[in-house]
Amino acid sequence: MLAFIFQNLSAQTKRALIIGVGKQKDINWGKINGDQDIPYVKEMLISAGYYKKNVISLVNEQATKSRIMDAFSLLIKSCRLNDIVYIHFSGHGQRVTDVDGDEKDCWDESWIPYDAYRYYGDKDKGEKHLIDDEIYNLLKRIKGKIGDKGKILVVVDACHSEGTTFGSRVYAYRYIKPITATTRGVSDCFIMPHRTKSRVLKKPEQWLTLSACKSFQVNQEFINPKVGILSYALYTISKKGSVEMWKIEEFIKQHKGPYPQTPILTGETDKYNLSDVLK
Repeated sequence: MLAFIFQNLSAQTKRALIIGVGKQKDINWGKINGDQDIPYVKEMLISAGYYKKNVISLVNEQATKSRIMDAFSLLIKSCRLNDIVYIHFSGHGQRVTDVDGDEKDCWDESWIPYDAYRYYGDKDKGEKHLIDDEIYNLLKRIKGKIGDKGKILVVVDACHSEGTTFGSRVYAYRYIKPITATTRGVSDCFIMPHRTKSRVLKKPEQWLTLSACKSFQVNQEFINPKVGILSYALYTISKKGSVEMWKIEEFIKQHKGPYPQTPILTGETDKYNLSDVLK
């Protein structure tokens, strides 16, 4: 009887929330293929031992801010001690006015739900963006449920690169012929009229975060199939064996578009690795 209780206490369940947005309610956003990532991510997770009933997916119109928050609440409620949690966002990214003073550059990063608007106005005063501070608080709640031995991997196939235009076409010229790449995000910021003058210390990550590129780089989509390059890298690598950061770096280096792109892994890299979540 004691052995049975111990086994249940130490059991791990793999759970996931995957979000893919390829079109937006606001026509000012450029068309991308975030929704096309989802079948590849699902197949990867099923192969890694995630049961379909434990994978929540939101695509396009389903991925409004309120429904994303509801999905996080459902995920948090279902989590148990020692669980493994995978969270994936494929879509637009945008910098937003930092209202609590935790960013050195005075800009927060955000994921763009289906119903978020590109510009500040009556239809969106920032409440429809999923800002990094909100994401942090949601992840902290998950971490509180799964404990120190639980594992979280957040994959962000989006970008907030400064000085580039995302969701349109970026051109470069090699060997005379033009090379194009669809990219995710926008160069302009979502500017809110009020920000705090106080400074808040940036909080540490108690999970792994895998981002498609550095903050100043362009996140370019894969050409054939038209999907996120990070999502497709994970899918392809997982089919061949263990998922390791150097393999992701090499894949993107070989298949990137006309501009440099370097994936970044941050968080508790000293405690566990990508394969602990994806194998």
